[in-house]
Amino acid sequence: MLVRDILDGIESFPTIVTDVTVREAARVMQESDVRAIPVVENDKLVGIITDWDIVDAFATEGDSLADRPVSAIMTSENLSTINADRTAAEAAGTLRHNRVHHLPVLEDDKYVGVLCLGLEWSEGDMLAPPVRPVLTARRP
Repeated sequence: MLVRDILDGIESFPTIVTDVTVREAARVMQESDVRAIPVVENDKLVGIITDWDIVDAFATEGDSLADRPVSAIMTSENLSTINADRTAAEAAGTLRHNRVHHLPVLEDDKYVGVLCLGLEWSEGDMLAPPVRPVLTARRP
């Protein structure tokens, strides 16, 4: 199965632009129940901001962080991405190899979605270990 096939018929995932404040990005994450948001300008992926980016920056910058633009703390270099014409197995391998949970998907250098690594939990008892990792997808 190709990554583009996984993206068909899936729910949307928020994106933001570089001048959105860290406070607003955190609010979007909370309201959308996501842990990362791709940063996109004119359909081109320019970075990604994760909950860990915010936590790490807050630990050093404190309250002054809230009104800074996400461009100040987002990951923008050496982004892990995958092309839509690659296989799901290649996507899973890239997630594992790069130790990331969110993998933006590109098609002709245009951002078209994100693959997310999650866990499928055992029935009935959320304290039980996960059954297996699962790959989900979202479109912008």
